Amino acid sequence: MNRTQKKRLFQGLLAMGIVLLVLSLLLDGRVPDSLGGMLCGIGSGLLAMAGSTLLNLRHEAKHPEMARQHDIEQKDERNVAIRNRAKAVSGEVLQWNVLAAAWLSIGLDAPLWVPLAATGVFVAKSVLELYLMIRYEREM
Repeated sequence: MNRTQKKRLFQGLLAMGIVLLVLSLLLDGRVPDSLGGMLCGIGSGLLAMAGSTLLNLRHEAKHPEMARQHDIEQKDERNVAIRNRAKAVSGEVLQWNVLAAAWLSIGLDAPLWVPLAATGVFVAKSVLELYLMIRYEREM
């Protein structure tokens, strides 16, 4: 995706965020609070994400030499390996925290679906990890 397409995409997301935010304010009291809160949250998230991305694109346009250096650093083998390792470790930490939350919810006498859902997420992550290991092993 080139810069112009990226800029148009995020301008559209920015506009959608503004529309959702205004819509949540206009519909206040006419729709359930949960729907209004959802519209406000999604609108605010889109507004923040698209706004920051557009500011980054503008900064890159003003400083093309810095943008080129940043692209080179992003594609550097060492930096890619570091990012992949950090993602793997954070995935492991998250996986075990989900399992700990399942045990904690059992201890706090939470409804049965809570520990089952957490255990399901743990198992799904483990199965996905195994599948990806086998797939990447064949590719490499």
